[in-house]
Amino acid sequence: MGRRDCFAALAAPVPADPAGRAARPMRGGGALPISAAVGLQFAVMRKAENGQGWRAFRLPFHQIRFIEKFMISIDIGCGRKKMAGSVGIDFSPMSDADVVLDLNREKFPFEDNSVDFAFSSHALEHLTLDGFFNVMSEVYRVLKPEGQFKIVVPYFTTTINYANPFHNNQICFNEHTFRFFSSDAETDALPKYQYETPSCRQWGLRYSANSELGIEFRTRKIGFFYFPEYRDLDEKSRFLARSTSTNVVDQIIYTLEPVKPCPIRPETGPVASGDDPHVFVGKQLEYLKEQVRHLEARGVSAPDVAVAREYAENTVRQGDLYAVGGILSPVNFFVFEMDDHIQRMRRLIDTLS
Repeated sequence: MGRRDCFAALAAPVPADPAGRAARPMRGGGALPISAAVGLQFAVMRKAENGQGWRAFRLPFHQIRFIEKFMISIDIGCGRKKMAGSVGIDFSPMSDADVVLDLNREKFPFEDNSVDFAFSSHALEHLTLDGFFNVMSEVYRVLKPEGQFKIVVPYFTTTINYANPFHNNQICFNEHTFRFFSSDAETDALPKYQYETPSCRQWGLRYSANSELGIEFRTRKIGFFYFPEYRDLDEKSRFLARSTSTNVVDQIIYTLEPVKPCPIRPETGPVASGDDPHVFVGKQLEYLKEQVRHLEARGVSAPDVAVAREYAENTVRQGDLYAVGGILSPVNFFVFEMDDHIQRMRRLIDTLS
């Protein structure tokens, strides 16, 4: 069986799921079930012939042996060059896509935190601005916390990109683009002199519009495909060239990692949204307890873990205030404090893997 045939109509409709879920056609927006049971099988979504929703198919795992080590990868905007071993997603039924949907508005048919790797090459620049945010939100939702999203797009300041009527140049892809999806003070993806400006000295600019995206990505790496005449220059000369001239960089490559749970700040978090902040704090406390248990079970005894345990176990609500060790905080600021501890624990957990 060839790779393209692995996702083809050879597959029978989904039988009863070993975990007890009923076998039935799945409608648009339904989650793609990926079973971890013995005799693992892989579910594939295809648009129904009448265009009315999805139909799920499942293949024996030996027929998809090229999906190695049970890693689930998706190729967004795959066109006719789908990444080997991936589930392709595209607008066009004439593409190699396994899932045909409108990237500008539709949700991906995958469960939360179920995908290891997402890839997109020369697709995001074709989306509407709302579509770009839709794809970023969906990738954030479906990626596992340790997953990665690799993006290849045209560098903004090339004359062919300016001229291309099929590109949405509201979305300017350069080294600054994904600063607006991060709240990190710094990044390892670029030297500081390559992103620092007098008015924006820190890397993360997610809150620069005083709004809450509800998603966050860490930029792990940025790469550049240079025009031939710039390839052999030293790094500072290439930076100066791409900062001041057109037709220096042909394509830019990003590797992003979702930050989960998403960091928030009080003025744009649950207090600002109108949701009950006390419910949110309750969820934060439960999550922090799980993180502390996870770290302590692995013998981690850093000072930050002891502080987090104090918050997780000894927080007392007093009306609209919270007290830890006799120190009071208003609920909106306590949300921020809790988020800081959660992110510290997440970074410690990352070091374990």
